[in-house]
Amino acid sequence: MLLFMMLILSFANGKKIDLSYPYDEDTAYWIPSDIPFRFIKKTANVDDGYWYAANQFETAEHCGTHLDAPYHFNKLGWKVDEIPLDRLITTGVFLNASLETNGNCSFTLSTKELEKWENQNGEFPNNSVLLISFGWASRYNNKTEYFGPSSDKLCFPGLSKEAAEWITKSEKIVGVGVDTPSTDQGLNVEAHLELTSKNLYLLENLAIIHPLPNRNFTVYSLPMKIKNGTGGPCRIVADLSTL
Repeated sequence: MLLFMMLILSFANGKKIDLSYPYDEDTAYWIPSDIPFRFIKKTANVDDGYWYAANQFETAEHCGTHLDAPYHFNKLGWKVDEIPLDRLITTGVFLNASLETNGNCSFTLSTKELEKWENQNGEFPNNSVLLISFGWASRYNNKTEYFGPSSDKLCFPGLSKEAAEWITKSEKIVGVGVDTPSTDQGLNVEAHLELTSKNLYLLENLAIIHPLPNRNFTVYSLPMKIKNGTGGPCRIVADLSTL
């Protein structure tokens, strides 16, 4: 506990934490439905006495650290370019479920963990984004451990339908982020359906390498502004200077 508190206090000194993975040939993506991130080196040379470089890339919307717009599972939901900024730059809360998960890829977060968080930390703040660690970020570079044994046997932790319903009924949380490939456990979609039905956005493949403070920090979740997009690559930063 002392080590944990020292870690949190060291973060609190104006620290900003990047919760995003870089996009490269190892970027996590859904197999086989999505294309992988492709980086095409177009040109890089000295021409007419000065350096000039430019590249191209191709990517699926939902790969790497990214945002799911409500429209992803809600026909009437906001698209990426329609999500209000005050929901993308807002108060963050952190729920560490890594001990409860204990490496179990079938673990689903229940209302019990959400109620326990409130009992220990007070009610969730209004207009907050909930970041959840299942202890899965350490597996990111091993796709079999991260996704599961095969594309038809995906196995990683996520939220239960009941937990998603608890979140939407609270009317306090505007987005949910996880350190796994999906907000749902494995191939389920029930949490997606419930959360996006209330215009919540989702953040997936978060690089939560170390625990964050439980509350009172700011999260910046700024996706590529793709018109009519269902999702997009996202740079996500936790600003702990407000602690």
